[in-house]
Amino acid sequence: ATQINLGTCLAARFKRMGDLGDLQKAIERGEEALAATPQDHHNRAAMQLNLGSWLSSKFERTGDLGDIQKAIEHGEEALTAIPQDHPDRAGGHNNLGSFLSSRFERLGDLGDLQKAIEHAEEALVATPQDHPDRARTQNQLGSRLCSRFKRIGDLGDPQKAIEHTTEALAATPQNHPDRASRYCNLGSLLSSRFERIGDLGDLQKAIDHAQEALAATPQDHPDRASRHNNLGSRLSSRFERIGDLGDLQKAIYHAEKALTAIPQNHADRASRHNNLGTFLSSRFKRIGDLGDLQKAIEHGEEALDATPRDHPLRVTIHNNLGFFLSSRFKRIGDLGGLQKAIEHGEEALAAAPRDHPLRATLHNNLGSQLSSRFKQIGDLGDLQKAIEHAEEALAATPRDHPSHADICGLLGSPLESRFSRPHPANDPDRSLRLHIEAHACRTSPPRVRIHAARKAASLLYSAGKFREPISILEDAVNLMPSVDLRFLKRDDPQHILSELSGLASIAASVALQASREAYDSLRILELVEIDLSTDGINSTSGETPNKRQNIISRRWDAVNEMEETLRYIRSLPGYAGFLLPPSQDALMKMAINGPIVVFNCTTYRSDAIIVTTSAITSLELPKLTYYETISRV
Repeated sequence: ATQINLGTCLAARFKRMGDLGDLQKAIERGEEALAATPQDHHNRAAMQLNLGSWLSSKFERTGDLGDIQKAIEHGEEALTAIPQDHPDRAGGHNNLGSFLSSRFERLGDLGDLQKAIEHAEEALVATPQDHPDRARTQNQLGSRLCSRFKRIGDLGDPQKAIEHTTEALAATPQNHPDRASRYCNLGSLLSSRFERIGDLGDLQKAIDHAQEALAATPQDHPDRASRHNNLGSRLSSRFERIGDLGDLQKAIYHAEKALTAIPQNHADRASRHNNLGTFLSSRFKRIGDLGDLQKAIEHGEEALDATPRDHPLRVTIHNNLGFFLSSRFKRIGDLGGLQKAIEHGEEALAAAPRDHPLRATLHNNLGSQLSSRFKQIGDLGDLQKAIEHAEEALAATPRDHPSHADICGLLGSPLESRFSRPHPANDPDRSLRLHIEAHACRTSPPRVRIHAARKAASLLYSAGKFREPISILEDAVNLMPSVDLRFLKRDDPQHILSELSGLASIAASVALQASREAYDSLRILELVEIDLSTDGINSTSGETPNKRQNIISRRWDAVNEMEETLRYIRSLPGYAGFLLPPSQDALMKMAINGPIVVFNCTTYRSDAIIVTTSAITSLELPKLTYYETISRV
């Protein structure tokens, strides 16, 4: 008893201070106590559960598979020895489930995860509603359901997981030491659901929970590194969705903190290098500093070197490192770097099981890299492989997945390259259908859908079909309010608008080419002006970071309320056009002091739209070319 009590105290100090020496001593005391305890002793099962927990903690820290294997053996022996009606049986199920879940994370055997879920469910059934351990069991069950969702994609799993974890958090007192981990877990679940469904509300809540978890974790706590890491990941996801550079800068800050705080021999160090490299690569893409990309590659290489060849994380690291090297090729033309990128992509795909959740992404990235090599050296074999990988990626991605539009667009591009060459399998309309499908994917980010609409319209226009693209472009223009600029600093809307630049002008040109009325073109141009002026009014630039964060949190609900209010105002007599483009009569009244002329110049055509008190007309200007106009401006 003395040995096991001492071991318990040492393990508790390790949990709080992170000294691996304490944990090793706890394991030694536990093994000594177990060796001195008869097989039929009533305390033997409890000793085995404790020793299993300490071995599992050591595995989490050092990654030694022998430790988790021993932990599982102790857990199984303990559970076998505990009577069915014993109050400790729930704890036995819970601990054994945790050990199996840890082995799943390391080896990827779905059978281990399924057993872990079953043990957690058994533990929950055996735990009374008012028992203090019920919250812990619900939290762990939620975490395992989320792991299964990430692996097999059943949307019912995250919903159940969020319900269990929300109940666990509600049952945990404000000053309880486990409250931070409950916040962290719930945030991870909401983030996973966001990645699949695309609901920004989920992501915002995930960020809020990650911030609460970090705030509740003492500065010297060994879990603080993981709290920084989680918050950085959530902020990076929001940057990828809405483009706020401040989010990415904070994500990098938290990732650097996480890496600094983790010991050199910690099993999670590789994943920290991987995350920081990913965030630096995103900043390179946004700002263009080659130094960021070089650091990203170095972190990727560090992560790969620190990861055993049979570790499941190696799939992600190969994929990311390949992406970093491919990005460097696009910037400086390093063909050797592109070759390495392709090799990493092939390694990642070869190491990923058929049911791996990242398999679509792996096919997609490898296809993109092969397409880049085709453009560089012209080998048709590369182009064909690029198309095959993109097809695999599309087949593995549900139609309602937020990534569906991106993958459709990426498949469309190499198909266009193939269509420009004679090929018996060519389907000239396939690329067009893919871009239209991408535009129609309502769960995908608006910017991706708008880009797809522009591409589809360009293909239709090139084929001499002028009426079809106008409805697609008008829909894309109506998506622009969804590209929410209100939460961003001043520089970020400018960057995003540069990506969307000219959409309304193109739509106006195509409308005139399709023989639509001049007012239709002017209405499209006016609609975008109204959207941009409204976004400017609501900008949060100039606020302090903390104040901006609070504003962002409150505005997610406020935006929906504002939209409801607008619908109500427009239902009132005389207000049908509130914050909408002026009617044709209203525009003509504006010309009372003289005609108004709007010039619209695009690569499609150039026109003057003339507003007088009697009519709105257009005059095509065939000698006013887009590129000459740009050069003069």
